Amino acid sequence: MKKSFFILLLLFNCLNIQAEAKRFFINRFGLAEGLSANQVLTIHQDRDRFLWIGTPNGLQRFDGRKFMTYEVKINGVKQPSLPVYEIQQDRSGKMWLKVGEQYGVYIPELEQFTPFPFEKPQVNVRGESFWMDRKGQVFVIFKEDKILRVDLEKGHITDKNVPIKLPEGWRPRSVFEDRLGRYWLSCIEGIAVYDPANGEVFTPTYNPENLPVLQRPGIKQVINLYEDQQGIFWINYWDVDEILLSYDPKTRRWKDHMQELRPGNNNYQEAFGLLELPDGQLWRYGIQTLADFDRKNHRFTRLVQNDMLFDIISKAIWDPSKGIWLGTDQGLYFLHLETPNIFFRKFDTQEGNHELQSVKEIIHRGDTSVWLGSWGKGIKIFKPQGEQDSDWTRKNLPAEVTFRQVWDLFHDRKREVVWVALQQGNLQIIDLNTQKSVFLSPEAFEGSTIRTIAQDAKGDLFFGTQRGAIIHYSGGAIQKEGFRLFRKVGGTIPKLLVSNDQKIWAATLNEGVYVFDPENGQIIQHLDERILSSNKIGKIHQLNDSIFLMGYELLNKYNVLTGKNQVFSYSDGMVSNVISHIESDETGLVWINTPNGMTRFDALNNTFSSFGKNHFLSQLPTDGYSGTRLIGGELAFVSNNSLLLFDPMQFERNLAPPRPVITGVSLFGVYVGDGTVENPQRVFSSHQNNLTFDFNLLNFPIQDRFAYYYRLVGADPEWVKAKGDFQAVYSLLPPGAYRFEVKTANELGVFSEPSVYSFEIKPSLVQTWWFKALLGMLFLGIVVLIYRMNVNRILAVVKLRSQLARDLHDDMGSTLSTINILSSMAKTKLGTDPAKTSEYISKISENSQRMMESMDDIVWSIKPQNDSMEKLIARMREFANQVLESKDIAFSMEVDECILGMKLSMDARRDLFLIFKEGINNAAKYSGAERVFISFGLDKDLFTMRIEDYGKGFDLENLDEGNGLGNMKKRSANLGGNLEIKTNPGNGTVLELKVHL
Repeated sequence: MKKSFFILLLLFNCLNIQAEAKRFFINRFGLAEGLSANQVLTIHQDRDRFLWIGTPNGLQRFDGRKFMTYEVKINGVKQPSLPVYEIQQDRSGKMWLKVGEQYGVYIPELEQFTPFPFEKPQVNVRGESFWMDRKGQVFVIFKEDKILRVDLEKGHITDKNVPIKLPEGWRPRSVFEDRLGRYWLSCIEGIAVYDPANGEVFTPTYNPENLPVLQRPGIKQVINLYEDQQGIFWINYWDVDEILLSYDPKTRRWKDHMQELRPGNNNYQEAFGLLELPDGQLWRYGIQTLADFDRKNHRFTRLVQNDMLFDIISKAIWDPSKGIWLGTDQGLYFLHLETPNIFFRKFDTQEGNHELQSVKEIIHRGDTSVWLGSWGKGIKIFKPQGEQDSDWTRKNLPAEVTFRQVWDLFHDRKREVVWVALQQGNLQIIDLNTQKSVFLSPEAFEGSTIRTIAQDAKGDLFFGTQRGAIIHYSGGAIQKEGFRLFRKVGGTIPKLLVSNDQKIWAATLNEGVYVFDPENGQIIQHLDERILSSNKIGKIHQLNDSIFLMGYELLNKYNVLTGKNQVFSYSDGMVSNVISHIESDETGLVWINTPNGMTRFDALNNTFSSFGKNHFLSQLPTDGYSGTRLIGGELAFVSNNSLLLFDPMQFERNLAPPRPVITGVSLFGVYVGDGTVENPQRVFSSHQNNLTFDFNLLNFPIQDRFAYYYRLVGADPEWVKAKGDFQAVYSLLPPGAYRFEVKTANELGVFSEPSVYSFEIKPSLVQTWWFKALLGMLFLGIVVLIYRMNVNRILAVVKLRSQLARDLHDDMGSTLSTINILSSMAKTKLGTDPAKTSEYISKISENSQRMMESMDDIVWSIKPQNDSMEKLIARMREFANQVLESKDIAFSMEVDECILGMKLSMDARRDLFLIFKEGINNAAKYSGAERVFISFGLDKDLFTMRIEDYGKGFDLENLDEGNGLGNMKKRSANLGGNLEIKTNPGNGTVLELKVHL
């Protein structure tokens, strides 16, 4: 009987009007999911399996997770958001759109639309449509008027050289090309066939080949004609009302199917659309119409589900992932043709919630049933035939509401009874043989709610209560005796488990998990927050002899052999941290029901597999509490108001991970390309360093079945596991070459080949290597300059010190030596020759005075504040006044104002002053003049100092220069100047110094 009960329940699901009749699982996308308008005008899936949607608000692209809105630009100019009525792709991959009233080619990555205008003005009120034949020729059909050709070379739409011939005066509605290359024309006047091989047009009145379709009389106002893979013709036309005929050439049978498509009411209906799948399935769609064709019974079956509402289906297309996309006036739908076999019963809550708390399979005398325990409505029973009468379980039920508040059910096969754990310490024991119940309130429970029941191998029962008591029962079938307190712990016990080695495991909500010896109640082990994730444990499940899974808000995997515990959370792959129930299937995979849907855990590899939003299991109620595994291997879970049964073996595991697609690359939020575009932007400037990468599998049903890992080579040291947004954001990337990689992984950790997007961020001017090298060289130059300046400063100090030492040695040393000699000589003559002594003392005084003057000159010359020419001229004036006045020599000084701003070095200033000083001294001592004229001038870069006395002069040729004149010439040479003395006896003397600055 393995699987038979489950299969019958599935059959019952289709027949029972109270159950939700779901033939298919359906996803819907609307405004809330990012669709620009709920009214979908057309849809198209391109070669990369992106879905393109045309709406009244423009064009969008959908990758199964995210809608991207595209603009329409003509010659780079953004156009208003006009409706997109048609989307087609020709054999070369070009995308054709009808935007507003214009037809043209669209390049998505550039958002560039190139319109193809009509060669002649056209007027049509019946509508138009694109159509492409197998040769790649593109046509525009003016309904009930004519067929035009798109001239790709000239870039317009024309009525010239149209390769499809119409009968004279016939008005076309649509065209179909058969396998022989003939064009079947659906027209107002009927059906015509154009054969390009011989250029003939066949009609009902000219049918030399005796085509059966043309032989049926009365076919007018034809909407469309189609020949399917089995050679059956489908003709949709109007004759007062809409008619849908099929013609099978093998049986020569005609049949009208329109009645099969009727909605059973007076609503207006049209079945204008037809979709044939690769396996030959046929679907009809249109206004108030959606039906698939049963070839065995040769009839259509309407699809009616309360999760799919529409008035018009504008377009239906096949998705290779085994589903159908439907564009409707109520949004975008995806119809999963491979919907898993799942029994899902949602109970009517008009009379209040059922609050289902437990589910158990009861097998008695070969009779299988599923029992549900609710918290307020008692027990419900299901059998293959449907919901069964469960009133007998409430016979003699006490009036108190606590006897209808079920917490747990347990089938006791030893006693052939069902134990029902109730509120306030009450028990209901149902005898399956007599179908009679006994109600007990054993004193051992002390009025505490019974939360859980477990049984050991001997048949003894253990009950866990709200107040932390474990009650042991070892009595007969139904008797008051035999209940005793086994053990008392603190807090509530939501789950008891008898392990394979017959130990009692008790989960508590505030003290962790206890393991007891069933014989004496002694604590064998206590697992609390020191080992587990928390002291709050609501569920516990034994996977095998060594592994126990437990948790409430996190999943704990405890190994009794090693004593080690592992904790898993949302970040590890769980769809939610909250655990509603834990159950394992026959293969050892663990199914965890959570408020965010079902997840599957492989405890061997510590990996999670979730089914995601594109799967039926993601639509489960979020308030689940209990579950069980049936004897046939099926799993059952309950929520407050629903029952779910499914065979876990029908869900494939460890699928080969497909390579993902980089679905979008955005720069500062602006799309610049993706992994399917031939030439996306690959080079960015230094400031274009904020990039976002979107990635996905373009296989809608299994997008969420895999984990995604990405890295940016050049930035990420390791692979990063993607979270729910399937997006990687990188900000402020430095210049360099990068490679973004993304891959998928299945439950076993097997990875796909990565998808790669390589790009480069160019450095700015200041980030280039040569600019950095230049900066380095400049820095080194500055360092060298500073070093040289520092060395020069040190050398200048050394030079100054040497100069001072030399001056002190030359001036001071010689003078002091002279003073010392004169002092000695005066000392020897002191008693014998007072006159000589007085002479020596006078010379000592003279030398001392000269030494003081020299010292004053040295000190003055090295002071920084005396660097200006103005200070030097002032000192020269002071010196000249002091020397010449003492000799009653008048002097005048003329100074050019230009020289006052001059700056001289310390050495130049000193040499100039000493030359001036020597010249003035000579004039005072030897000239015999009554007046002296001094001038300082500047002519361009030539500095002139002139000292002219009006004295007796001298013979320059016979002059003994001595130290004074030689020193002046030496200092003039130091200045880089020329010293010239002009004199004649009786004509005075002119001393002139010229220095090029």
